[in-house]
Amino acid sequence: MLSNRKVILIVLIFFIILTIFRLSWLGYHKAPDHPRAISGELDLRNWKPITEHSITLDGEWEFFPSTLLMKKHAETEHIEKEGRMALTPGDWVIPNNTSDQYGFGSYRLRILVNPEIGNSYGIYIPDIDSSSEVYVNGKLITQSGQPADDKQQYTPLTIPQTTYFTIEDTNEIELVIQIANFDNPISGGINRSIKFGLAEPFTKDTTFATSIVLGACIVYMLHALYSFILFLVGNRDWRLFHFSLMVVCIVLGTLIGERLLFAWLPLNYEWGVKILNLTMVAGGYFLLQSIKHQLTDDFRNKIHIGYMVLCSLSVLVILVFPASINLSLKLFYGAVMLIPCLLTPLVMYRASTRIDKDNIFLLLAAVASIGSLIWLLINEALQIEMVSYPFDLLIAMVCFATYWFKQYFRVLDESQDLAIELQEADKQKDNFLATVAHEMRNPLHGMINISQSVLDREERMIKEKSVKDLELLITVGQRMSYQLNDLLDLTRLKEKRVSIQPTDVSLHSAAEAVMDMLRYMTEDRPIRLINRIPNNFPYVCADENRLIQILFNLIHNAVKYTNEGEISVQASIQDGFARISVRDTGIGMDEEFLGTIFEPYEQSSYGIASTDSGFGLGLSICKQLVKLHGGTLEVTSKPDNGSVFTFSLKLSVNSTQLEAAASKSKENETEEIAAAEMLVRKSVEKKEPSSSNPVRLLAVDDDPVNLKVLESIFSDSSYEVFSATSGQGALSVLNTREWDVIIADVMMPHMSGYELTRKIREHFSLSELPVLLLTARSHPEDIVAGFIAGANDYVTKPIEGLELKTRINTLVNLKQSISERLRMEAAWLQAQIQPHFLYNTLNTIASLSEIDINRMTDLLAEFGNYLRKSFDPKNLLRAIPLNHELELLNSYLFIEKERFGDRLNIVWQVDEAISIEIPPLSIQPLVENAIRHGVLKRIEGGTVVIRIIDKGNEVEIAVIDDGIGMDAEISSQILTVQPMNKKSIGLYNTNRRLQQMYGNGLKIFSNPSQGTTVIFSIPKIQRSLD
Repeated sequence: MLSNRKVILIVLIFFIILTIFRLSWLGYHKAPDHPRAISGELDLRNWKPITEHSITLDGEWEFFPSTLLMKKHAETEHIEKEGRMALTPGDWVIPNNTSDQYGFGSYRLRILVNPEIGNSYGIYIPDIDSSSEVYVNGKLITQSGQPADDKQQYTPLTIPQTTYFTIEDTNEIELVIQIANFDNPISGGINRSIKFGLAEPFTKDTTFATSIVLGACIVYMLHALYSFILFLVGNRDWRLFHFSLMVVCIVLGTLIGERLLFAWLPLNYEWGVKILNLTMVAGGYFLLQSIKHQLTDDFRNKIHIGYMVLCSLSVLVILVFPASINLSLKLFYGAVMLIPCLLTPLVMYRASTRIDKDNIFLLLAAVASIGSLIWLLINEALQIEMVSYPFDLLIAMVCFATYWFKQYFRVLDESQDLAIELQEADKQKDNFLATVAHEMRNPLHGMINISQSVLDREERMIKEKSVKDLELLITVGQRMSYQLNDLLDLTRLKEKRVSIQPTDVSLHSAAEAVMDMLRYMTEDRPIRLINRIPNNFPYVCADENRLIQILFNLIHNAVKYTNEGEISVQASIQDGFARISVRDTGIGMDEEFLGTIFEPYEQSSYGIASTDSGFGLGLSICKQLVKLHGGTLEVTSKPDNGSVFTFSLKLSVNSTQLEAAASKSKENETEEIAAAEMLVRKSVEKKEPSSSNPVRLLAVDDDPVNLKVLESIFSDSSYEVFSATSGQGALSVLNTREWDVIIADVMMPHMSGYELTRKIREHFSLSELPVLLLTARSHPEDIVAGFIAGANDYVTKPIEGLELKTRINTLVNLKQSISERLRMEAAWLQAQIQPHFLYNTLNTIASLSEIDINRMTDLLAEFGNYLRKSFDPKNLLRAIPLNHELELLNSYLFIEKERFGDRLNIVWQVDEAISIEIPPLSIQPLVENAIRHGVLKRIEGGTVVIRIIDKGNEVEIAVIDDGIGMDAEISSQILTVQPMNKKSIGLYNTNRRLQQMYGNGLKIFSNPSQGTTVIFSIPKIQRSLD
């Protein structure tokens, strides 16, 4: 703010400077003294400056009221008697008229010139109300409208005229101007100076004056244009809009005041008057609108509203009433324009001293404008003819521009300061979020783990609703964990702490792996995940870890916003880039949201609950990661029509070779399987393995380089590594030998590591055949997907040899411990001969000693044989000859037959040519179960059939009884639920051992009261045990 004294001092100095400039301009461009017309004659014969300057034809002209000279054919003496002298410029007086200004008449002036200095002249005729004709030496040289002696015949038009003419063989120019006015009630005759001069200096002066006006108007329009542009591209400040319209009004007023507009636009007289008055009223209105924000509330509510009403009424009058009435109200319209012109300096003075010191520029602009208006009124009142002086208004425009630039730079400085503060706040926010994320992870995981433990421990004892609540709690906790990871990733990206390690990556494998990770989210919804990327699509150059993260976020986002339909991933090649598209049939997005979708913390609220919307970081992270790879991420979407996210990645320079290698790998898959079978056959021919058997590893990876790395890590004699280049290849060799651990890469074509693990788990449990996954990421979602599929452990790429060997050894020890426990359990079960069996057998021997000594002797021999076979150390081996198992079974059945007699019938259906090895104690428990829980439950007893037949590649062993049978639920529980007492553990143990060794366990077929059939198969070419 500025003090009152300082503001007044600045305004006075500024006004004095403007006045000095204007007076200097007037003095410089003032025409030299020249003769004036006297008694209708102007003598220029001896005035030599005529060769350099044009003059005004001011003075005494002959005036002939109510006479059109050039239309009369009377004698000259008669005409001269009617004429009288009239000062020009000035309004005419026509006697006997209802209005002093209405009527018609003629002006005549004789100009005496020196023909030796030139014969070409120029003349400027100003706008004469309301029609005029100009004659030189009796010849019409120009006209505006059509003068006539009555209103019906005349045509009003007031257009300034500039014309040139020549004279021949004379030194006298007779200038006659005929005028008729029947429209303007306040002005008539020649009321503006007529300019005259030799053609060359006249043209020079006219061109200079016109150039000054046009130059000023161009500057004015530039100010109007940039103000309007700022209004459009800025924050729609209506002051700029009103200012630009006010400047347009100034331009129109200047062109009208200099009589240029109507020379360019030949409008009729009526509309010429309307435009002039509309310009004055509109200029005042827009000026007041430009300063409205500086008015006090009371003034704005009262005076401003009243002025708007006054302007509206003025515009209505101008448009409705004819030119004569509008011309009568010309002073009123001028007063309407003058109100804001006088108000503006007062308002700006108050604003400069009380609100903002920058308003001093608006005050100076107002002073310059008022000064220009005052000088205009002085010129009109004193009829002063001078070269146009537009500089007051130009200075006013400069002051306006200075004000706006000051405002702009002030806002710019404030914006920069605010931007710095916001950047600092944003950085603090990111640091805070990162700190919170770090601090929350441990307690969050603790909550998840505790909830999971409670669910596992109490699931059978609490209500179903409580179980669902706990599951929801765990799901929400896991989702929050993912969001915390996103926060950490976003922080690292902003701090540029994320680096990528590009390698050659298969898009098909990456998409397949990610879909496997997210398939669990679609289990309860009709959504299909489709991978449309061809198996042989060229490899891309990308960081495998980050590529999976990009695909995971995009597909996860699609799953989240899709209720039904399909989500597909497809790829194409364009200009050396792979363009990968994730397309869904979800809720879509509108144009407004598409513009901000990649901004952090932006999320859609359309069609999804807020509890599932997250932080809105996934897509922002995707875009930044794609940018790090040198690609772009785009989206197209429409509401209810789904979305398509497309990103680009560079193709690998080795993509052709890699594609050929992948094709070759697929072609060699059959050869690989055949080679595996040959390896197994050779290993079968070897001697019984020693106690220090090598660890058998099956490595599955589509990249030969990775397989070589694994072979080198496990190159010592303690390990035996077999490689498979696809999941299908691994499955084909799975049952050809007994593997200790499967090592599988997550990202493989055709079948991902997750899918391979799921298929393995259809035949082997976690302890029977451990699976270790190799993954490029260690994010929770990847690990959870692996564990859900059935993996035992995982190792993150790049592989660290010591870590991998340690984890493999742990899994091998686990598997071997479980296998050893199962064998020990079976042997222990057989050794734990039930006391009642011993008592009953001994009683039977005692009874036979009194009845039949021979039968007693045979029974005693078989009982001894049974005991020897039950405690034989061979029962601890993985497999024994079939005959060894049948000898034990034969002794057991002999004893049971002696005990139960005709209640027990045994039928043998054994192919004597079969010679294979089977797990010890695998048939006897089945037969014992058939006797005790099947046929002996009937009073009349029954029959047990032992059937061993050759079925080509395998031997089928079946135990069939016609006992009481059982329903399907009990038969399935026998094999899947571990019994709590040792009486029922035999079948469970046998099934576990068969599954571990051959991948297939027992099959039970039973119906109540119809008996039971238990079957298992032993392959002839058994999996190598060494």
